[in-house]
Amino acid sequence: MKRTLFGKPARFEGGLHEVGSGVFAWLQPNGEWGESNAGLVIGDGEAVLVDTLWGPAFTQRMLSAIEQRVGVPIRTLVNTHSDGDHVWGNQLLEGTEIVATEAAAAIIREEGPGALQRFKSLAPRLRFVGGLPLPVVGTLVLPFLPRLELRRLGAYVETMLAPYDFSDVRVTPPTRVFSGRLVIDAGEREVRLIEVGPAHTPGDLIVHVPDADVVFAADVLFVGVAPVMWAGPTSNWIAALERILDLDPAVVVPGHGPLSGPAEVRDLRDYLVWVDAAARPRLTAGSSVVETARALLRTDEHRRAPWAGWDSPERIVITVATIDRHRCGEAGPVGTRERAALFAQVGALAAELEGA
Repeated sequence: MKRTLFGKPARFEGGLHEVGSGVFAWLQPNGEWGESNAGLVIGDGEAVLVDTLWGPAFTQRMLSAIEQRVGVPIRTLVNTHSDGDHVWGNQLLEGTEIVATEAAAAIIREEGPGALQRFKSLAPRLRFVGGLPLPVVGTLVLPFLPRLELRRLGAYVETMLAPYDFSDVRVTPPTRVFSGRLVIDAGEREVRLIEVGPAHTPGDLIVHVPDADVVFAADVLFVGVAPVMWAGPTSNWIAALERILDLDPAVVVPGHGPLSGPAEVRDLRDYLVWVDAAARPRLTAGSSVVETARALLRTDEHRRAPWAGWDSPERIVITVATIDRHRCGEAGPVGTRERAALFAQVGALAAELEGA
């Protein structure tokens, strides 16, 4: 049985798949943290690559498969957004034109892998210290973290980052930026870039290959795994999904998960509509983000919904937190301290769900 990067049974076939004439998707089952997808559009004697992966090693594996299968030089790389699992292999294409939205490019330049690599190194120690039989130690205040349940934070982050090593990542930012729309040429083949952020992140774009009827949705679409909304607002993300549906593609390649179509786009749209509508009154009434997230996962609406079986349901905490920031008029970049607090809350909810 084939396994994921986390050692779980693979729910779909990974690797390079032709999804349209001269259009390929690189898939990494099952689409959990860092198990991101990418794409390739082949034209006359050249190609456009859509995204790299979470570090040079995984990106090189993809590029080797592309070379073996296709053997066409990559002239342009498109970064669909700023998350490391879509850009931290860029260094292997240095010298290639790298295109992204202005908003994404600004974050790519500023956010290197150093903090995440340190977080990974620290996670086992947090888990150990948090497990000591002293309540005051288990919720130790560190100079760079708020008061957290260290054992759960350490355990969750240690598992989340176990397959990855960011020590050899060298940030290689975009060389060409745009806002709105941009049409690029892939060997006399039209590839349309459409900015749809802020949604998942501030600078999201989707890639439309009209002659193949394919959309690379990147992290505007998660399939089979709960989405993560870092930027929002929810209405923007819903509008981005509606934009994909308006294109009426035969194939939609998500940023995480298996090959899909309009039905999966509608499922995620409906999930976001539900989360936003169900969370806001609870938050307004004084429920905390974690209390709200926990309550939503326990509702009959959730149990009966198509997303009830999605992996990583605990990530709803991050989406609810973003909804709350917008509700309070405090939307903005999520810093290292706030991310650590969110991951601790996500880890605590994951432990509860596993125990239940």
